Amino acid sequence: KAEIAGDVAMLSQEVTPVLKALRANGLNVVAIHHHMSGTHPSIYFLHYWGTGPAETLATGFKAALNELGKK
Repeated sequence: KAEIAGDVAMLSQEVTPVLKALRANGLNVVAIHHHMSGTHPSIYFLHYWGTGPAETLATGFKAALNELGKK
């Protein structure tokens, strides 16, 4: 059994796809927020964690990363 925890920084249009990818793979989302008000583009931060087999956790995180940078 392994554990994963971390943050993802993303643009506003990436928040929902990343959230869905993490949740679909059993990773828990702890918080979504931004610190830098007044900047353009806005950068949002998502904090996540999960436990389980290392391969499952890695697959879930990779699914979230694959949502970043899409147009």
